[in-house]
Amino acid sequence: MDVKSNNSQLQVDVSDEVLLQIAHHALTLIPGYHSLNSNFYTGMVDGIARNFGQKRLPGINVKHRKEGLEINIYINVLYGYPLMTMATQIRQQINKDLKESLDLDSVRIDVHFENIIDPNQVSEELNNEAKS
Repeated sequence: MDVKSNNSQLQVDVSDEVLLQIAHHALTLIPGYHSLNSNFYTGMVDGIARNFGQKRLPGINVKHRKEGLEINIYINVLYGYPLMTMATQIRQQINKDLKESLDLDSVRIDVHFENIIDPNQVSEELNNEAKS
């Protein structure tokens, strides 16, 4: 991928993996975020995406469109957090990080909430793992 900065003389080659890592790191800063969602469907999509030159992490993909870059995120969230607020925070954080890191301005970010996780279930799982 060629990334052009606001400085018209500067052109930098950035791999999609870098975009994926920046997006993933931004997610970890959002209250209520639990995990990326990877299921059978996204596994199938991963194979198809690779054939068409799209890069993915399980639960995140980058698409190159005529209009610009598009990042789709499929996540699991904790119960009790407002989804619209989370979607806004995720978009803002990823856009901020992409701007600061790569000087990218116009990236479309679509957030897909796949599952809502009960926080009590998470703490029970952690307790069970600690006992093992």
